[in-house]
Amino acid sequence: MPTDLDGSLEQDVRGNANDRNGGMRRQSTVVTKDDDSELSECECQTRQYPPWTGEIHGMSQALLSKSRKLRAFWWLVLFVCTSCGTATTVLVVIEYLQGPTATSTTIRLVSSLQLPAITVCPKVPDALDFDGLFDDMRTLMPEISNQTALDVVRFWLAGSGLENIDAINDYNRTYLDELSTVFNRWSEGYDPKSFFELMQTKHGYTCDELFYYCELGGKAKNCCTDMFRKRAVMRRGLCFQTLPNVNQTEADDIGRLVLLMKSPKSIISPQYNYTQPQIIIYVNDNFDYVLDFPRFYLYPNEWNRMHFTARLVELLEHPSDCTSEIEGKDTACFVRNWLTSNVVDQYNCTLPYLTDIPNVPPRNVCDPVVVVREYFHTIQLVHSGSVHSQECVPGCKRWEYGVSLQQSQALDNFTGFKFNLEASFYDLQYEHVKEVYTTSVPGFMSQIGGQFGFFLGLSIITMIQIGIYLISYVFNFFYKLFKQSPEDENEDNQDPTMTDYNGAIPSNGHVRTNGLQMVDGVLYSNRVRPVANGHMMSSWM
Repeated sequence: MPTDLDGSLEQDVRGNANDRNGGMRRQSTVVTKDDDSELSECECQTRQYPPWTGEIHGMSQALLSKSRKLRAFWWLVLFVCTSCGTATTVLVVIEYLQGPTATSTTIRLVSSLQLPAITVCPKVPDALDFDGLFDDMRTLMPEISNQTALDVVRFWLAGSGLENIDAINDYNRTYLDELSTVFNRWSEGYDPKSFFELMQTKHGYTCDELFYYCELGGKAKNCCTDMFRKRAVMRRGLCFQTLPNVNQTEADDIGRLVLLMKSPKSIISPQYNYTQPQIIIYVNDNFDYVLDFPRFYLYPNEWNRMHFTARLVELLEHPSDCTSEIEGKDTACFVRNWLTSNVVDQYNCTLPYLTDIPNVPPRNVCDPVVVVREYFHTIQLVHSGSVHSQECVPGCKRWEYGVSLQQSQALDNFTGFKFNLEASFYDLQYEHVKEVYTTSVPGFMSQIGGQFGFFLGLSIITMIQIGIYLISYVFNFFYKLFKQSPEDENEDNQDPTMTDYNGAIPSNGHVRTNGLQMVDGVLYSNRVRPVANGHMMSSWM
């Protein structure tokens, strides 16, 4: 129960506090009038804003403006600038992820330039030795006639998937079955693939029977060992293609490739006097597989001048545009599409000279009668580019060749050969087209910094400070939330205006009662605090 002494002490304390409060208020007013800078400094220090707030343009005005209208204005400016900076930064990131590119074109001069793959094929794929074939048949079938033997050869070539066997379309189904029976007797003991390879090896035309003379850069070359090799071409059978690294080392006519060719046999073409009426030239960038386009036709006793232009294309990989897994055109894809769409999917078998095409499921070679029955629609009229079961994506790095052909009739017939071809580049140079990204990593970083720097004046250091501040704030918040002790909670919930139960001054030397605080034996108002120079001023806390 309180005593009279305690009541007197409380009254004295309250009176002393009122006197001091009046003086402190007067001193506070004087300080405010005499030294505005000191007041502003104290105000800023008292509120204890993070240091980075002064580095964001407009943040100080938004925090320290005394007018609500000014604060609202500056906060609106900060919101608009932050929104604009964020939006433009998002656009920069999206543009960087999409990978904007530019294409550079350079003309490069070289001392040597590789010729494209030049493939030479007879027009009709029947350049065979008929006498050898006929003798081979008569060994097994002595009674066979020349006409029947010729029809069997037509049946075999058409059933192997070779085009321009026009007479096969005039045979009815009954006669085709008879030819199939004769063919089975002739090929007894061999599967269709082995028989095709055997007959082509024994009775097919050779390199020497096709080429008469070869020259490169003014120097004579051996056509069969130095220049050409055998290559299978869809619907054309076996042809000859230039070897890799056949290079032109001099400009135009001086370094040109000269080919003089004979006219091979055409044993099923009486309308052409049993000789090849044309030679077909294919020009590709791929030495592994041959596309049957673009193609150029050479005629007997004509001068043929072919010029090339070269372009090296290097693109960045885009899944729908190009791939880095291959170089050049995906020639195997075109061949695979034609073979799969026209033969494999329809008959569940393949052709004897196209058994090594990649990504084609293993199949047995078709029996010739299977293909012959639908020859006109399956082989003769269907071109390689007419059916695509899948898109053929070219390589990101590839050579592209432009080809022009000039033809003129010779004044006199050629002697010793029938066909001529001269091919070369105009100049030893090529066009280099390269795709590059327009935004590099340093450029991307400078653009990101430029957006926030333009709108808010931020730098990477400021962003780091903001990040550290936010992490620390969140950590401290949850730490206090989950780690606060029960004693701290009781102390926080105690009424600051109450003293000890016995009215004594606490051990820390502070007394709070009715808005008053005693520090070191001196009673102060909670709205007034001492400063370093001994004066009193109002607290902004």
